[in-house]
Amino acid sequence: MPDDPNGGGPPASVLKRAGFFLVVGAILFVLFDRFGPYQSGSGYRPKPIETISSAGALLDRTFDGHFYLTGRINGRDVAFMVDTGASTIAIGEALAQQLDMGACRTRRYSTAAGAVQGCEARAREVDVAGLRLSDVAVAVLPGADNVLLGMNVLRHFRIEQQGRQMRLTPIAP
Repeated sequence: MPDDPNGGGPPASVLKRAGFFLVVGAILFVLFDRFGPYQSGSGYRPKPIETISSAGALLDRTFDGHFYLTGRINGRDVAFMVDTGASTIAIGEALAQQLDMGACRTRRYSTAAGAVQGCEARAREVDVAGLRLSDVAVAVLPGADNVLLGMNVLRHFRIEQQGRQMRLTPIAP
């Protein structure tokens, strides 16, 4: 493309095109940031890849390397991230309010990110992989993004992992 005959730089049409693509790129960035899978400040929330039956649950590893499972806390749907290193179910403060967790007893927790001050609440009911539990301890942690399914629930299952799949089979009482 020829330069401006006055030597002032590129012609106006080139600048208009560049401006157009910058605006379109900015709009796409905002849309993906707000509604895409990696929402800023919200953490990643992949969709569980699961098969639930009376025999338990068969989970496929998602591309982030974790296993996710749908379930319910106090009658509300949640997506759990299976965490065999967590002693209890762990949720964030905002979700605890939405789930009507009630009274919370102050407690200190050791997490992968270090020690944090949180509180322990009780879920009236937790449903996961065909199993229903009552009066379940839940750690309420500041800033937690994911809902972790900890060993206080996972201990009721036989856990088998092979390759990219995990099978949770309820243990008979």
